[in-house]
Amino acid sequence: MRIDVHNHYLPEPFVDLLLDMDTPVGLETDGDRLYMRHQFSGTASVASGNRIPVNEGFVDIDARITWMDEYDIDRTLVSVSTPNPLASAFTTDQSTRLVRAINDGFADAAATSSDRLTGLGMLPLREPEAARAEVNRIADDPGLCGVALPTALPDGKLSAPELKPVFDAIDDHDLTAFIHPHGNRLSEILDENESFLNPLVVFPTDTTLQVARLIYDGFFDDHDFDVVLSHMGGALLHLAGRLDRGRREIDDPAARPDRPIVEYLEEFYYDTISFHQPAFNAAVETVGVDHFVFGTDYPFDEEDVDTALADINAVVPDGADRERVMGTTAADLFDL
Repeated sequence: MRIDVHNHYLPEPFVDLLLDMDTPVGLETDGDRLYMRHQFSGTASVASGNRIPVNEGFVDIDARITWMDEYDIDRTLVSVSTPNPLASAFTTDQSTRLVRAINDGFADAAATSSDRLTGLGMLPLREPEAARAEVNRIADDPGLCGVALPTALPDGKLSAPELKPVFDAIDDHDLTAFIHPHGNRLSEILDENESFLNPLVVFPTDTTLQVARLIYDGFFDDHDFDVVLSHMGGALLHLAGRLDRGRREIDDPAARPDRPIVEYLEEFYYDTISFHQPAFNAAVETVGVDHFVFGTDYPFDEEDVDTALADINAVVPDGADRERVMGTTAADLFDL
């Protein structure tokens, strides 16, 4: 069984709503081509500008299933990376409408694909009451199996007091969260021809920084839902000793977090997207092979399934362990 937990899809209701909005973040058409337009752009093949062509994998379920069959992938857990519906370019009302359109579209796509595609629902976190209601909806919708969270919001951290009821609701429903970055202020210092560094460097750096902040805020002491970190958690596992030493240097027994940093890292789960076997080996040695799940980043051009599979085969030689990484652990986490 192969379950891809890190996979992106733009559902039709989301696409239609974005095309109707005249905002600097969104979608635009140029002839018969569709393009993403957003603040923090760039991919490995787009050297400049905040405009990324939308290939068929983002919007065509049949093309997606053909790709899945090629790699024997049984199910993809889809989320939206960009255009980011929580971006400050949208009003609060627009943001909430976009998030609901995503979840509606994911639920429809799950039914259309006979559950080959299952959604990780987003939350309208800029409107906490609406976000809490959406948690309840995600928990009850068979086409949605968990939540997709950003690393932070444009105006603050996930540990903001007004968001606590939202995350309490995630706890109550025992939902698993997939955390994915959307860019940060580091993007603003890049030259136009350096925008390709966003997915390569800025995104994993954002995960590293923001999750470390949440640990030190006590966020993971107050909440116990399971967390899957994208891009193998950025540099968190490679900074485990440094982060832990920093906590031990705080001369205040009452200071948060409540436990050694390594214990939080050992509770998180990580996708396998690294493309560097020594780093993957070190990560497995740090938290154990049972804390890794298969991911591809399809259909962005950073996706390289052949390399991802080769890395897993090399780093995880035991067949039973590989089965856990490829699907069993994800099935347990997301109740599939």
